[in-house]
Amino acid sequence: MARAVFAGMNPIAVGYFAAVYLERKGRLTIMLTVLLGMLTVLPVEDTAKYAMVLLVVSIITALLEYNNKRVSVLLLGGLAGAVTAAIAIAGGFMSENPSYYIVTGIGEGVSIFACSFVFRKGIEPLLHGVRGQALDNEQIISIAVLLAVFLYGIPDFDALGFSLTMTAALFSILFTGYKYGAGCGALTGAACGVILALKSGQINQIGLMCMLGILAGTFRELGRFVTLLMYSAGVIILGELYQNTQIGLSGMGALASCAVVFLLLPKTLIFKVNGGEEGEKEDIFVRQSIQNVARGKLRDFSESFHSLSNTFATISDKKMSLSKKDKNDIFDEVSEHLCKDCSNCTLCWQSHFYETYQGAYHILETVEKNGTIALSEVPVEFAGRCIFLDNFLAETRRVLEVAKLNLTWHNRMAESREAIAGQLSEVANIIDDFSLDLYKTSETTETDRNNMIYHLKSNHIVVNRIAVFEKRNNKQELYMTARTERGRCITTKEAAGLISEVFGKRMRPSESCKKVITKEYDTFVFIEDANYTVFTGMSKMTKEGGRISGDNYSFIYPDPGTLVMTLSDGMGTGETACEESESVVELLEQFIEAGFRKESAIKLINSILVLRSEEQTFSTIDMSVINLYSGICDIIKIGASTTFIKREDRVETINLSTLPVGILNQVDYDVVTKKLYDGNFVIMVTDGVIDCIPGDEKEKFMEEFIMDLHMNNPQEIANAVLNQALELNGWVPRDDMTVLAAGFWSK
Repeated sequence: MARAVFAGMNPIAVGYFAAVYLERKGRLTIMLTVLLGMLTVLPVEDTAKYAMVLLVVSIITALLEYNNKRVSVLLLGGLAGAVTAAIAIAGGFMSENPSYYIVTGIGEGVSIFACSFVFRKGIEPLLHGVRGQALDNEQIISIAVLLAVFLYGIPDFDALGFSLTMTAALFSILFTGYKYGAGCGALTGAACGVILALKSGQINQIGLMCMLGILAGTFRELGRFVTLLMYSAGVIILGELYQNTQIGLSGMGALASCAVVFLLLPKTLIFKVNGGEEGEKEDIFVRQSIQNVARGKLRDFSESFHSLSNTFATISDKKMSLSKKDKNDIFDEVSEHLCKDCSNCTLCWQSHFYETYQGAYHILETVEKNGTIALSEVPVEFAGRCIFLDNFLAETRRVLEVAKLNLTWHNRMAESREAIAGQLSEVANIIDDFSLDLYKTSETTETDRNNMIYHLKSNHIVVNRIAVFEKRNNKQELYMTARTERGRCITTKEAAGLISEVFGKRMRPSESCKKVITKEYDTFVFIEDANYTVFTGMSKMTKEGGRISGDNYSFIYPDPGTLVMTLSDGMGTGETACEESESVVELLEQFIEAGFRKESAIKLINSILVLRSEEQTFSTIDMSVINLYSGICDIIKIGASTTFIKREDRVETINLSTLPVGILNQVDYDVVTKKLYDGNFVIMVTDGVIDCIPGDEKEKFMEEFIMDLHMNNPQEIANAVLNQALELNGWVPRDDMTVLAAGFWSK
């Protein structure tokens, strides 16, 4: 490569050096071999100039890497081009024609930069190629250019019908066409033809070599031997048709040597690569189609649950009082039960129907209103005719009590149906939400994936397959099947650092994947790391004389970028309150870790508590949901006590008034959103802590106390808040007391 000199300059050698020097292995070797190649074609003084360029590039690269700076091919190529141009321009000022050296120096510098970028595209797959992986167009063109320069630099050697240059050209075309197809073969043939034309002056070499590349790719599916036969026939026929070219019968030695090398190549090198970019596009299309089908099915399920919810909602109307029809039914039941066998029935219901009806209805209305009726309240005419008045009044009271009991059960059933309707609606919303959480294929280019594969390969990690997915929050996850080479063991944390270098984002291994990459293939998951970290603390005290606290809490990470702090205070104290708050916290944990939205989880828990029993046991819910990517904190309160946010210069108080869960079907909750910054603290307390503070301005006192705390340990802050509340109440806990604290810091 270093022997390709044009017009007395060698920008190709320096560009090639910059492209290969990006690899950490063999740097001294590549520097020495490039200089050796230059010495074979350039004067010593010119080689010394380029040696100075290579030395400067290597020193600056070492300094950058020592300071953990990322070195790219653009940086190395630009640096090499700039140093070369500077040396050429500096030498030009000492000559009689400085403008010439300035122009040629700038031109050589630009050429070095361009060559380094072009060569790097082809060097990566040549050094770190993965079995079965297709090359993109840029890589194919780059490899063709590398091959052309390589052929150009081969020394002329032509004896006994054998041409080293022609052998290399024929073999390169055959190998590329067989392995990558007719398109790549034609491109390689064109590149080889250009170089042969430059060397021999025969322009028709370009077209002939291009045709040979197409021929090699056309018969590749028939196997190696058939492809070689057809290729050899093509060389012979084209050589006979164009006898003034180098591929005539006089070049049979080159063809024979090419055939021997091609047949002796191991299968690990000459396997056919299929699919290419089209296969990748088809693979992405299949994945996206499956996702679309899944989303469609989930939407169908969601609509079904919404319809079922509406059905339950339409049959869940409550009755505030007995309707006119209910009263008529009661009236008919009482009359039928007592009057039909009475001897005065004809007198009352035929001769005096209107008066009897009015009297009976008056009795019914009075009993419904007051629960009973005195004899003095009975119409005189009705009392005078009814010979079983006491029985009539008693039966009316009994039937009305039964009707009211039925009304109560009707409303209870209506509440249950309403709760079930709410649950079905939330399930539908959850399915809708889940359909949005289906990962979509990230818009990652093939070049980016290849860069990652090559970078991992250079660090002894062999990647078989790799895929990048994007979640709904635009955060990416990388899945890869990989192993190590040469018996090494590399931790996934180290691999995450390598991936981060190429990805441009801080990545970390998923908690669920293995911690070490070994020599056996396995699948590993890497996720985008959060920008912030949180440390937590908790302190609690049971009410005086109590054995079990009615408060329960949890800290959970439903995903790598979210912390959910939950605090629940069961109504009352003791075992019953503990069981109630514990069930609330456990249900919240299960729902949120399963991927439910916090709003849906709260509504489902409320409906469960409403339906669960007749006992009036309720619990508060206090949640702080912290996004570790953005620093946004959502504070949700349902009947809960105060939350404090300690900032650098002030303390914010969040105190909302809502009923606990389990009382009403439609739960009422408030959400306050706050932005957290580096060094902030979130402090949550139950009402037992606030109640210990004397006076009316309890929150104000706690604000001032928290502001005066000069500590950075969340556990110490939680202990200090609890101890202060106990001290103010003579170290006697009035109620169950719990304090949660979370410290928030940027990474």
